[in-house]
Parts: sequence; structure tokens; C-alpha cells
Amino acid sequence: MAENRTNIDQFQLRLPPGMRERIKAAGDRNGRSMNAEIVRALEMAFPEPVSISARLEELHHLFSAMRKIRGYGGAIDVITEEIVNAIEAGAAGRDPTLDDDAVGELQKALLKWNGRQDADLAARKRAVDEKYQSNGEAE
Repeated sequence: MAENRTNIDQFQLRLPPGMRERIKAAGDRNGRSMNAEIVRALEMAFPEPVSISARLEELHHLFSAMRKIRGYGGAIDVITEEIVNAIEAGAAGRDPTLDDDAVGELQKALLKWNGRQDADLAARKRAVDEKYQSNGEAE
């Protein structure tokens, strides 16, 4: 299928001696055109940005999965606390590298994170309550 070239940015590039040949050879080895090889290298060097809330979502799933592994709960809690501390510092505006939009995004993500933590805690409490409610004794 032909690529729609009407919305593609074009950029003239001057390469140092020998680089064109290296790019062509790499493209040949990988079954790509020189353009595709260059674009791939640029994608690797400059990946598309991921929002803070998306990263926090990934962390939440990772921590939830890791908590299910016996014996590592304490370590996961320490890691979680450190990450939350860093996020709270950013949300409070104490990170000078963050602009107002990033601080606002962190504040929203932190509210969502805290809500999830509260929901997870409530679910764990319900599960423990159900486990010990059968006869009023532990099995």
C-alpha cells in the first residue's frame, strides 16, 4: 500500500563522510530502506512522550502484580513510598523542571493513585473479613 506523503515532514540532511554507506548497509541487513533505517534510529533516540498519568497507571499494575509475590511485600511498599514521595514533591511544585501543565497532571494522577490505593485497601479488608467471618474463627 502506498504511503500518504502529503502529511509527512521532509528534512534535508547532510551526513558526514561514510555515514550514508553505513546507513545503507544497516538498512540492507535489516530489510529496510535507508529512510526507514534513519527513522527507526530517530524513534529509538527520541521516543514519543508518555504522559505521567499513563506511567502511573503502569506502576499501579506493576505494584499490584508484585504484591502477589510472597516475601517481597515490604520491599514493594518501600519502592512505592519512594515513588509516591517523588510524585507528591512534583505535585506540590517542588520540582523546578516541571511546568504548570506537568504539575497539574501530577496532581490529578496523584488523586487517582490515592483513590486506587484506598480501593485496594478496602478490597483487602473485605477479603480478610470474609475469610474470618464464616464461624467467627480463623480456619
